[in-house]
Amino acid sequence: MRWWCLALLLASCSAHRSSGGGMPAAASERDLRARLHEARGEAATESRQWGVAAASFALARASRDSRAAQWGQGQAMARASTLRWSRRIQGSVLALAFTPDGRVLASGHHDSVVRLWDAERGELMAELKGHTAEVHAVAFSPDGRWLASAGRPGALRIWDWRQGQLQAVIPGHTDVVLGLAFSPDGGRLASGGLDKAVRVWDARTGAEQLRFEHDDNVIAVAFSPDGGRLLSTSADRSARVWDLASRKEVHRLLGHGEKVEAGAFSSDGQRIMTAAGDRAVRFWDARSGRLTDVFRNAGNVSVAAIDGGFQCLVQGGWDGRVQRIDGRGGALLERLDAHHASVMSVALSPDGRTFASGGMDGVLNVWRRPELPAEAVLGGQGDWVEALAFSQDRELLAGSEAGWRRWRVAEGTDPAPAPGGAEAAVSLAVSPDRERIAVGTMKGRALVLDARSGRVLLELPGVNGSVRAVAFSPDGALVAVAGDPDIQLWSVSDGRPVGLLQGHTGKVWALAFDSTGRRLASGGADKTARTWDVARRQPLLRLDLGEPVRAVAFTPSEPHLVTAGMRQPLRVWDAEEGRLLKAMDAQAVGVLALAVSPDGRFLASSGVEEGVKLWGLPSGEHLGTLTGQQGFLAALAFSPDGALLVSAASDGTLQLNRFGASAHPPPAGAGIEDLLRRYGLVWDEARLRVLPR
Repeated sequence: MRWWCLALLLASCSAHRSSGGGMPAAASERDLRARLHEARGEAATESRQWGVAAASFALARASRDSRAAQWGQGQAMARASTLRWSRRIQGSVLALAFTPDGRVLASGHHDSVVRLWDAERGELMAELKGHTAEVHAVAFSPDGRWLASAGRPGALRIWDWRQGQLQAVIPGHTDVVLGLAFSPDGGRLASGGLDKAVRVWDARTGAEQLRFEHDDNVIAVAFSPDGGRLLSTSADRSARVWDLASRKEVHRLLGHGEKVEAGAFSSDGQRIMTAAGDRAVRFWDARSGRLTDVFRNAGNVSVAAIDGGFQCLVQGGWDGRVQRIDGRGGALLERLDAHHASVMSVALSPDGRTFASGGMDGVLNVWRRPELPAEAVLGGQGDWVEALAFSQDRELLAGSEAGWRRWRVAEGTDPAPAPGGAEAAVSLAVSPDRERIAVGTMKGRALVLDARSGRVLLELPGVNGSVRAVAFSPDGALVAVAGDPDIQLWSVSDGRPVGLLQGHTGKVWALAFDSTGRRLASGGADKTARTWDVARRQPLLRLDLGEPVRAVAFTPSEPHLVTAGMRQPLRVWDAEEGRLLKAMDAQAVGVLALAVSPDGRFLASSGVEEGVKLWGLPSGEHLGTLTGQQGFLAALAFSPDGALLVSAASDGTLQLNRFGASAHPPPAGAGIEDLLRRYGLVWDEARLRVLPR
């Protein structure tokens, strides 16, 4: 509604200007265009239409280069799949399959032709002719040598596709064949179709070996990884698992309310996925047949494919929509309005990065998802992580009541934790030279450790209660330790106490040095934030904020202090005069953590509410919210190079948000036509909007 109103206003302003009327500067056409495109970008972001969002924000920046549009474009580009190539063929694209090495894509068509494509370049390699009507199913043998195809009227064909030669024709089905699959050893071929039959053939001789029956049309078939079982899905709203040795049905998977369009075994053979027209994806225990999970879809389902690890599901709908779904939690990753008619086929390449879709509109699209996910959730931490810090660009420290751990988060590797220390760690800090780590413990101790070995260098005497904040001075010479209520200052070189800052009347929850090291900020349960002269060990400012203060942070480039806490907005103060400069997020329930990016351009906040909020500095403009975790988010940390932002949640997860692309989008107005082509879009000037090609 917002962008529609803006579009009407823009049209009326354009008409007014063309008739000679003047316009106030605040309502200029360029400003209205920017607002319109930003509103459309925000709407596309909400629906996970990342390509549309990227293009909309890029168009907005061409008129007015705002921080919000920069952030929106960067976020969208980091998440959007690119259209590698697209081809239009007369008639529907009914079937798709990649070779085991992912280099070739086979497509079956309404015009009775099987086509073979170079999956990377989109070049047509061959056309296999011999079917007398439409081709509804194609499947490659595991060694990639043979291609099976079938459709109407029911015969199966096996091709030596490299030579373009038909090797065998297998008659048997009495109606259209919709599903085909080779066994893992390539010795068997399964098929199913409108005659309600599931048949298993000897792939070498064409002899029928087994036959099973459904109560309605059979839509898809799939072998288990060991080849001992066969899964079939049907319009009778069931999926069934058949034991091929005993020739018996072992599981009937019931619960879908519409026909079951697709099914698959996981690569380890432990799980089964079924997707149906009732907008549900169900997961089953392959051994017991027990339902283990259900995902509900925003879009309808006509076809679906999933990778062997059950991490990414690609589904197509009767409305022309193609969606990427997170196979681990059911979250919508991306929506592509890829076709102008029903999606009839989808396929995933073996590496899971490339996927193809074919529609009733005769369009064949091949997409490539981003090489690295824009965010990654690390599970297995167990306890609620309350402290985060980076010891190196790609080494993360996480502290909880169970102790602290190291995470290596190098690109191209699966992050995995390594033990750090067993004592409950509720605050962490790393020295500027990355040589030392300070750990505040639940038992009131502060430890200074060697960052590489983890060896304890200093064990500082206890304070009252847990140590909820520690901080190194910018030169690394001092470490500040928060107590209840006093703040201790220690010499890092020899563990000598050098100062005691007194004034708080409750537990101190937050500490931060400014970039000069001359000023220290603190916040606590006494509902105040304070600043201190470090050299003189004297108080400077006292800010009475009305509620407990849980986080403080200095901005690197200016003497500004940010404060946050329970039931209060984020506030930015002049750190020298104590003057309030701005307040943000007035409706915040409770903020538990703040982090400023190393370049000082971004502020992240998190807490009781869902998601991590991002703000532009020094403007305080809200840029967006990063979601994906459940519960309270009590800790945040930027990597030293600013490429990663990590958040810790009470659900025991850590989320790595790749921040670099979002923080540094392309220049304003650059390459918009290329951007539209990249995402399979066109600009419609008449309707002032981005549309699918």
